[in-house]
Amino acid sequence: MLSYGYHHSFILLIQIQHLSKSFGSFTAVNDLSFSVKEGEVYGFLGQNGAGKSTTIRMMLSLIRPSVGTIRIFDKDLSTERNQILRHVGAVVEKADLYNYLSAYENMRIFSLLSGVNLTRSEILYKLAVVGLEQRAGDKVKVYSQGMKQRLGIAVAMVNDPKLIILDEPTNGLDPQGIADIRNLIIQLSKEMHKTVLVSSHLLSEVELIADSMLIIHKGKKIVEGSVAALLDPALVQVEISTTDNLQTISALSNSQWAGQMQKLDAFKIILEVKKEEIAVLSKWIVDQGIGLTGLHSSNRLENYFLSLTSAHADN
Repeated sequence: MLSYGYHHSFILLIQIQHLSKSFGSFTAVNDLSFSVKEGEVYGFLGQNGAGKSTTIRMMLSLIRPSVGTIRIFDKDLSTERNQILRHVGAVVEKADLYNYLSAYENMRIFSLLSGVNLTRSEILYKLAVVGLEQRAGDKVKVYSQGMKQRLGIAVAMVNDPKLIILDEPTNGLDPQGIADIRNLIIQLSKEMHKTVLVSSHLLSEVELIADSMLIIHKGKKIVEGSVAALLDPALVQVEISTTDNLQTISALSNSQWAGQMQKLDAFKIILEVKKEEIAVLSKWIVDQGIGLTGLHSSNRLENYFLSLTSAHADN
């Protein structure tokens, strides 16, 4: 497990310690520990089935942990559940809405269910935040999936929560819907000063919005830290294709590049290098008498994520 880029002069809103959840012989979450700072967008990343939704359900007290502790707002979830959850808003998977009622009526019902008697102007304001004020009177059944998801986020805000948890909020959305949710999350964080935890497997989206991130694989944490530190722009991943990859791997393994090799097989060679080293690396390969047929560099989170999960695939 790797950790990068943390400092200690901040308020921790979420503290998860040694969290595990088993269903029979299957362990969905395995000794997971992480923390979320107040006011940040926190990307909770992993492939489908990695344990993200199970972790979120434990954080919302929908299922009990097998082992471990969850502290939110410096309170223990196991003993102060109600005090915590009244300051939390969440959309778990798809928004649960009344399709034959209008957006306004949905907001009214969910506010009353939450024990919050919102005024008409307060409801319209929250709908305006998610871009639905002009469609407040329309029945939800005529909404696009993206509009339903934004309404779900508005519903999650009826109690003016300090913490908003969104489980795969862009699932099933078209590119415009994804962009709308991305912009909304940024607005919630930067303009409304909410702490937002976003789980996703769409890593390119999380890279654009998150301040910090956690990657889990098969229920285990494998990397966490600030996005800026993890995706240092001075470092890039270089994928190399040659006329003889096995010869190239052998040569690299006995060179100054050995410690920078990320993934090696007959089809793909990936190294992490500084940008200014790319030209030096390509010249070095040619100097070994190896034909260089392709060189592609990227610091995208997808490459980083894939290299980590493939490295842990057998664990």
